[in-house]
Amino acid sequence: MNYFIIFMHPSEDSFNGAILRELTTQLERENHDVNVLKLSIDCFHPFLSIEEYEASLQGVYPPIIAQEHEKIRQADRLIFIFPLWWGGFPAIGKGYIDRVFSYGFAYELDGEKPIPLLKDKKASLIFTTGTPESDFKTSGLYKHTVELINKSIFQFCGITLEGVLHFGDVIQASEETRLKMLQATREFTNKLSS
Repeated sequence: MNYFIIFMHPSEDSFNGAILRELTTQLERENHDVNVLKLSIDCFHPFLSIEEYEASLQGVYPPIIAQEHEKIRQADRLIFIFPLWWGGFPAIGKGYIDRVFSYGFAYELDGEKPIPLLKDKKASLIFTTGTPESDFKTSGLYKHTVELINKSIFQFCGITLEGVLHFGDVIQASEETRLKMLQATREFTNKLSS
């Protein structure tokens, strides 16, 4: 199976980076093809210019975006790893969606009705919050976050969401707790690849 991981944290030394290492190690151990894009480290430019936007409506994309389209085409599953900041993806992750999930590639329109073009793709989310997991869930923010991403991005483009892993209170978590989170990442990865 071919996995394409979009890593949205600016630092590989973060706990998100530890999750990424755990995930890729597990997938590679099981002989899966793994392609990782580290948005900040790989210097992905997140700004969608008016020129690029207008060209995309004609099916014309810059080479860097065409390359990302090809990575997504080749992938069986997309995995997004990110810290939840201000209720959503880090800015670079939102910019990635804006530029790469473009008209003519991820969707088209019939009048105002969306036509999803990525119906054969599956996606998973692995994300962290500073808020403790129980507080995040009881407040309704967990459900809101997952539903927003699923409905406004994945379903709009035809992608099936299969698997969400959330870790809360990661800033204050003890080393023992973080080790348990990494174990949960291994178990999550095993379910995805089975």
